[in-house]
Amino acid sequence: MLTRREKPRRFGIRFKFAVLIGALIVALMVVDALWNIDLQQQQAENEAREKAEVLADQMHAMWDFIDINQNIVNRNEDGTFRTKTLVCVVAAKSVSMLFTSQTDYTIRFTSQTPRQAANAADAFEERAFEAFASDPTLEAYYDVETNEAGQRVFRYLEPLYVTETCLECHGDPKGELDQYGYEKEGMRVGEIGGAMSIIEPMDIYAQGMQTSVFQQVFMVLLVLAMASIGIYAAVSRLVLRPIDGLGRAAKQIGEGDFAYHLAIEERHPDEITEFAHDFDKMARRLERLCTDLESEVQSQTDKLSALNDLLLRQKAELKNALDRLSEETEYKNDFFAIMSHELRTPLTSILAFARILRATDTLDVKTQGAVEEIEANATLLLNMVNNILTISKAEAHRNKLVREPVDFVDLIGFIKNSLEPVARNKDVALRAKTDPDVPLSMADWEKLRRIVENLVDNAIKYTHAGGTVDVRVAFEQAPGEGEAGGFVVITVADDGIGIAAEDQDGIFERYRQAGQSPNRRYRGTGLGLAVVKELTELHGGAVSVTSERKQGSTFAVRIPYVPVDTEEYDEDTAR
Repeated sequence: MLTRREKPRRFGIRFKFAVLIGALIVALMVVDALWNIDLQQQQAENEAREKAEVLADQMHAMWDFIDINQNIVNRNEDGTFRTKTLVCVVAAKSVSMLFTSQTDYTIRFTSQTPRQAANAADAFEERAFEAFASDPTLEAYYDVETNEAGQRVFRYLEPLYVTETCLECHGDPKGELDQYGYEKEGMRVGEIGGAMSIIEPMDIYAQGMQTSVFQQVFMVLLVLAMASIGIYAAVSRLVLRPIDGLGRAAKQIGEGDFAYHLAIEERHPDEITEFAHDFDKMARRLERLCTDLESEVQSQTDKLSALNDLLLRQKAELKNALDRLSEETEYKNDFFAIMSHELRTPLTSILAFARILRATDTLDVKTQGAVEEIEANATLLLNMVNNILTISKAEAHRNKLVREPVDFVDLIGFIKNSLEPVARNKDVALRAKTDPDVPLSMADWEKLRRIVENLVDNAIKYTHAGGTVDVRVAFEQAPGEGEAGGFVVITVADDGIGIAAEDQDGIFERYRQAGQSPNRRYRGTGLGLAVVKELTELHGGAVSVTSERKQGSTFAVRIPYVPVDTEEYDEDTAR
């Protein structure tokens, strides 16, 4: 069951434009928000770093103050040591613990070789010590990370270098107990003895950052919304409204109504105005064409009808002409067949009596020459009649093969005896040879005789007195076919006038001779080589020529070898 195709939903340009502007606003807002968040985070980190630097400076100042006044605090007036357990590291740790307990900040002192487990370095502080070791010029190491409670905190570390006053408790000899009972570490002046670690919570910056980002996003949204509304209004009035008018006009024209109206702005023309003018010109021209179209169609229809009638008459006349031509061709073929048949009978008798006379020993030399002339010309005339008969059969598609075993030695010997008078009459030596490996082959003996006779007669005709015509039959084994595959190759070579390269392509056409001109020097109908090609291809073979001007010609006929079914012919013989 066929269902009506649903009409696709229509989305107008205004809708698409609004969607595009909305998508653009959202994209810009997202980009702006991400950018502002990144800037606020960088600003928060910078503020946290500045606070950490201030705290570190204050702790350093307190450390240095205690260090400078060590002799006053921990020695008697005569210089003897009287510790009050108030050294720089104790004071710094005490102050840091007091500060940490009263604020959200954490200040601690750590070392890679702590004397107390609480001062051992954590993973972040270990990375800081590695950074200080790899870069001696590094003044501080800081970064933002998330602590175990899931809060974002700012970590800040500054290295503490060993001074002269530190050697009393941490210098040489290494392993010796100091005045407080701890083993000395064997430190040197200038080494990193520890680090001041400050941890600041980042939550105090989050609220301000969110407020700032919200304000900026709101302002950007407001600006973009106002700009988008203005752009949408301008595009709607300047672009979409004229396009709507053009669309309504196009719809009217499509319905055949040319009474449309276009609101064209003439005071300030632009591209839309030019387009509207061009549209109006096109519509008016289309109106004129539509007005004249009906009469033009009628006129063209009348002309087409007249031409169709003329074509039908010419078709009938052509059919009559073809019928007459077919009849005339049939008459011609029948005439050629009858005439050829009627001519062959007396010509055969003439040849037979001429050969009898030539075999008589009582004839004088002059009479003997006349008999040979009669035999030669009768042979040529019989060959010409046979060619005409072959071509007539080819045109009537009546040429068929009558296959029988062919002995090429007998075939070539027969042709040599038949054409030797013609060759001797022209003083041309005719030689023939069949290679001993040429086998018997199934073929049409009569048509093979016609092929070779035409080639030999053609070679004698174009060879000057004293020349030579060589006929040779060879067997060519087909590669990979074994003994059952191959070709019988018949070549006829002469040392006559040869054939020019430009004439070689057409010599196998009917009624064509090489070097043909109105004053022909050589006899013939131009059918001999056409007959050779027709009968060779009828056997499934091919004929070719190799020739040079004044160097002679060589024609080669390749006939597929068909083995003789000896059992079949043995049975026929037995019967």
